[in-house]
Amino acid sequence: MSEYHYAAWVVLDLRLLVFVLLISGFVTLGLVVLFFRGRRWHEWVTASISIFFVMTVLAVFIFNRVAAYPVFLIEDIFPFP
Repeated sequence: MSEYHYAAWVVLDLRLLVFVLLISGFVTLGLVVLFFRGRRWHEWVTASISIFFVMTVLAVFIFNRVAAYPVFLIEDIFPFP
């Protein structure tokens, strides 16, 4: 049993998160249509999930680190009883 208990206030920018998800979705759709034409349906699904995940993580990283406009921000970490 760990003696350390912490909690945090996390701020989530919903407008930016929706924007990131929409951009990731459109980029995924475009890349799958361009590069996976004539493939089987399970290849489309696998590629779509993979590309969407990578694009979402990349966009969140770019906004959080490079642009200094965070999607997720930890405001405060404090001990929790």
